[in-house]
Amino acid sequence: NASNTTGLPVNTVLANLDLINADLYRFHVALGDVFLDVRNDISLYEKKFFSKIYTPFYIAVGNHDVSGSFFEDEIGKTSVQFTFGNDVHLILDTEKNDGSIEGDQLALLKRTCNSDCQNIFIYSHRPIWSEEDSEMKGLFKNNTTSTFGLNFQEDILPLIQSVNDSVNVFWMSGSLGGSAPASYFYHSSGNLHYIQTAVRGIKRDGLLQVSVDNGAVSFKPVSLTGQNLMSLESYNLAFWRDAHPLETFNPRLIKLYLINMFTHRYFWYGIVLTLLLFTVSLLILKRIRK
Repeated sequence: NASNTTGLPVNTVLANLDLINADLYRFHVALGDVFLDVRNDISLYEKKFFSKIYTPFYIAVGNHDVSGSFFEDEIGKTSVQFTFGNDVHLILDTEKNDGSIEGDQLALLKRTCNSDCQNIFIYSHRPIWSEEDSEMKGLFKNNTTSTFGLNFQEDILPLIQSVNDSVNVFWMSGSLGGSAPASYFYHSSGNLHYIQTAVRGIKRDGLLQVSVDNGAVSFKPVSLTGQNLMSLESYNLAFWRDAHPLETFNPRLIKLYLINMFTHRYFWYGIVLTLLLFTVSLLILKRIRK
């Protein structure tokens, strides 16, 4: 959450540690941008959050989580496959190739799609499945998107569609903007199900509880602020097309955004680099004119 500069998870998460640690949960997956700045935040997160979570906690990294190779060097792999019961789970890094799934990750996806299992769960920060989908065009205006296109339609979707019809594939992503009409999105096509959810430190924040009973998967949105929520399937294409944003831009936050910008090291890295390039350009021009 870009407005949270505490170096800790947002308030709605920290206020619900008892819920996160409930006995019915076997593991948790966060769908990216867990940190604002992973290098600065990691020590506080470990002390105040990760050390208080009693079940495995996986992260599908977003752009705020990677910071070069820091995540992989200090926290763990950004591409992970594991099995739980009769299901296969795959966490992908959609920052590594600007949204495309290539190389080792594509090979891992192929192995996942060829697994002997009842269900496949795929997790990523970016909803790369939405970028080239005409039905979803314009729905997620604040999502992180690829700069020069990606290979979902060409390489990824055919792999998923090759999965046996008896196996359900659930692709869950984050990167859901703060001005979105809800914290959840759901769309299905055959045995492929697209889901999106995110926590932003606002009233509509919620977790998504996933249950598997004899191979049958069910979902329950769980509010972090005591709100009444609809079923996950209710937050479908029709809902998103008809809904109006619940959180609009607040001009009073401009000051906060400016403070965040001017106090972040990346801003000053950019200033120094710009000045350096400008100086070099001037020197080159002077030399050419001589």
